[in-house]
Amino acid sequence: MKHHLSFFLLLCCISLLSTTAFGQGKITGKLQDATTKQPVGYATAALLAGADSSIVASALVEGDGSFVVAPVAAGRYHLKISFVGYATRVMPNIQVTAAAPNVNLGVIAVRSSSTLLKAVEVVGQRAQVEYGLDRRVYNVGQDLSTVGGTAVDVMQNVPSVTVDQEGTVSMRGTSNITILIDGKPSALSGLGLDQIPASTIERVEVITNPSSKYDPSGTGGVLNIILKKEKQRGLNGVASANAGIGNRYNTSLNLNYRFGKLNLFTNYDFRQDYRKGTGSVFRTNYRRDDAKPDSTSYLDQESENENRRGNHNVRFGADYQLTDKQSITGSVLYRYGYRENEGNTFYRFLEEDRSLNSTSTRTTFGDETSRLFEYTLGYRKTFDRAGRELTADAVFNHEEETGQDDFRRLFYNAEGGELADKSELQKNEGLEKEREFSLQVDYVHPFSEKGKWEAGYRSTFERSDEDVQATDFNRNTGRYENSINRTNHFIYDEWVHAVYGNYGNALNKFSYQLGARLEQTNIVTDQITQKQRNKQDYLNLFPSLFLTYEFSEEQKVQTSYSRRIDRPWTGQLNPFRDVSDPLNIRQGNPYLQPEFIDSYEVNYLRFWKETTATVGVFYRRMTDVVQTIRSDFRNELDQDATISTFQNIASGESYGVELTGTANLFKWWRLNANVSGFNYKIDATEQGLATNSRLSWTSRLNSNFTLPFKTEIQLSMNYRSPTVTLQGERSSFYTTSLSARKEILGGKGNIIVRVQDLFNTMRFDSYTFIENQLEETSRYKPQSQLVFVGFSYRFGNTGQKREREEKEGELPSGPEREGGQY
Repeated sequence: MKHHLSFFLLLCCISLLSTTAFGQGKITGKLQDATTKQPVGYATAALLAGADSSIVASALVEGDGSFVVAPVAAGRYHLKISFVGYATRVMPNIQVTAAAPNVNLGVIAVRSSSTLLKAVEVVGQRAQVEYGLDRRVYNVGQDLSTVGGTAVDVMQNVPSVTVDQEGTVSMRGTSNITILIDGKPSALSGLGLDQIPASTIERVEVITNPSSKYDPSGTGGVLNIILKKEKQRGLNGVASANAGIGNRYNTSLNLNYRFGKLNLFTNYDFRQDYRKGTGSVFRTNYRRDDAKPDSTSYLDQESENENRRGNHNVRFGADYQLTDKQSITGSVLYRYGYRENEGNTFYRFLEEDRSLNSTSTRTTFGDETSRLFEYTLGYRKTFDRAGRELTADAVFNHEEETGQDDFRRLFYNAEGGELADKSELQKNEGLEKEREFSLQVDYVHPFSEKGKWEAGYRSTFERSDEDVQATDFNRNTGRYENSINRTNHFIYDEWVHAVYGNYGNALNKFSYQLGARLEQTNIVTDQITQKQRNKQDYLNLFPSLFLTYEFSEEQKVQTSYSRRIDRPWTGQLNPFRDVSDPLNIRQGNPYLQPEFIDSYEVNYLRFWKETTATVGVFYRRMTDVVQTIRSDFRNELDQDATISTFQNIASGESYGVELTGTANLFKWWRLNANVSGFNYKIDATEQGLATNSRLSWTSRLNSNFTLPFKTEIQLSMNYRSPTVTLQGERSSFYTTSLSARKEILGGKGNIIVRVQDLFNTMRFDSYTFIENQLEETSRYKPQSQLVFVGFSYRFGNTGQKREREEKEGELPSGPEREGGQY
C-alpha cells in the first residue's frame, strides 16, 4: 500500500507546485432562451481576438446558463455563443482594460434555430438531450411521456439506461451504479426511484466514466438527478395535477420567493399508485442421489399481485448571499410513505409422468409506513480569480419504517382434500431504521487559462438496523408463537473516508486530467439473532485519466480511464436464511468482498447545423464479481426447493459501442435516438461453474412533432434485447408510449394526455438452467398499459421582468450548485 500513498502524495505535490499567476480579467454572463425566458445550459462560449477572430479562450456554459471566461488579458474581443438547436450569436467589441478587467455582459438572449413554417408555430425550447464529452444531460421538462409518472418512467427514456420489472436501473448492462440527488447522496435515491415523482425532476445527468472527484461506488457510472428549483425574482410557482385510470393520482406544488439576498423555496408532492401483475413459473427438478434412483419432478406455479402505494413529500429551503463571494444554502425534507399489497400464488406439484401429486395455495397481505427526515447545509466561497472556489456540504437523514406481513399457506392432495398438518399461518412484524451522515469539502484552484488543480475530502457514515419479529400459528394452543427460523435482527455499519486530487491542463488543442482518490472503508455486520458478527477493513486507490483532443468547435474526441468499486449491500451480507417462501429460500453471505472494475472509454462528439452525434466505445474489466447462485434444496417439508445465495465468482468483462444523436429533420419534427450494443461475459470456471456470455443491445427513439395551435405530440419507443446471467438469461422486451400537450391560458397552462405502453407489450421472461439440478422458465406481466391526463399552471413574475433585473445586476448569484460533483 506504500506505493499507493506515495503516488497520491506525489500527485498532490505536483498540483501545488504547478500554480502560476496569469491574467486576472474575466468575462461573465448568462444565456437565456429568447422565447421561453428559461436558462440555456451547456452551450459553448468562445472568446475571439478582435484583430483576427482567432480563438483566445472558451468556456462551457453551466446548467443554469451562467458562464465565466477567464483569465482574460487586456484587449478587444468578440464573444461567440453556439449551441445545437440555437442560432449562433456573436457579441462584438468587448473591451477589457486594466482599469476595468471584469466585464459582465448580463443576460444574453439566444433564439431557437426554428422559425415559423406556414401555419405551424415552433416555440424555441431547450433540447431534450444535451451532449458533453463526459456526460449526457436529459431534460425531463421536454419529455411528455413521464407526465404522472415517477423517476422510473424518466429513466426509461434516458440514454444508456435500462429499467427492469422491479425498477432496477442499469447502465450498459450493469445495475451497479451510483445515484445522486442534486449532486449529493440522498435518502431519496435509497428509497427507490419509484418514490420520486417525475414532476419534481428538472434533468438527469448520465456520467458513464466519472473522474476521481466522484464517489467510486457503482461500477457502471453515475446518474445525477437534478430537482427543480425556481430562480426568478419575486414569488413564482408551478402547480400540477395528474390522474390515471385505476385510482392513480399525482399532484405537486412548487413555490419560490426571491428578494434581496434571500431566496426561499418549497415544494409539496403527493402520489398514489395502484398496480397489478401476473406471473408464472415452470420448474423441472432433477434429483440425483447415489442412495436412490434418479428421478424428475415438476413445479407449475401461477401468481397474481396487487400493490397500492403512495407518499407525501414536503421540502423547505433557503439560499442566502452572505457577501459578494460567500453564500449558504439549507433545506429540510420530510417524507411520509405507505404501502399495501396482496398476493396469491397457486402451486401444482407434478410427478415424473406429469401426473398431479398435490397442490398448494399461498396468500400474502402486507402493509408498511415510513417516515423520513433529511437535512442539508451547504457553503460556497468564491475568490477574485475566476473559477477558484471552496465548497462544503453536510447531509444527514433518518428514516424509520414499520410494517406487517401475513402469510397463509394451505396444502391439498391430488383429490383436493386439505393436508392440515402441512398448512401454515405466519406473521412478520418489521422495524427498519436507516441513518446516514456525509460531509464533503472541495477546493478548485485554476492556475492558467485551461489549467487547474482540485482536491477534496469526504466522510460518510451509514447504519441500517433491520428487526423482523416472526410468528407461526400453533394449532394446538390457538395462538401465534415466535418463529426461531424466521425472526431476524441485523445491523450494518459502514464508514468511508476519502481524499482526492485532480490536476488538469491543456497544450493547444490537447488537454488532459489525471487524478486519484484514496478511500478507507470499515464495515461491521452484526447478525444479532444468530450472534454472528463480522468486520471488514480495506484501503483502496482509485486513479483516473482523461485525454481530450479538440479538432474544432464542432468535433472533439476523449479517451478516459477510471477504477471503481461496488460494495455488497445489506441483503447480500445478512447470513440469515430467509424461509418466508419455503420453495424459494434466500441467504446472504457476510464474507463477500467488494467488486472492482477498470473502465476504459473513447468518445467522439460531432456537431452539425441541425444534428448532433456521439460515438462511444467502452471496455470494462471486473474482478470479484458478485452473482446470485441458485441450487436445488430439500426443505423441512421434504419438498424440492431452491436456495439462492451470493458469491464472488472470479471475473467478468463487458465491451461495446454506443451511438447517440439528435436531429431536427424539419422545423416541426425532432428526433433523438440511442443505440447501445455490448457483450457481457461472466467467467466462473475457477469455482467450477459455467462461463456465460451474450451480445445484447438496447435502443430508444423519441420523436417530437410540433403542430399548429401550440400543440406537441411525442412518440417514445424502447427495446432491450435478451441479456445473460450466470445461470441463464432474461428475455427481450419493448414498449411504446404516446403523449400530447396543448398549451393554454397564454402559455401559463398545459393540458397533457399520456398513454403508457400503447400496445401492452411489456413483459419479462427469464430462463435458468443448473446442470443436473433444475431448469426453470418464468414470466411476469405487470400492469403497464396506463392512461394519464394532467394539467399544470405556472404563475409569478414574467420573464421580461426577470431579464430586466438581471441586466441591471440586481440579482445575487446565490449558492445555486445543483449537479455539484461528489
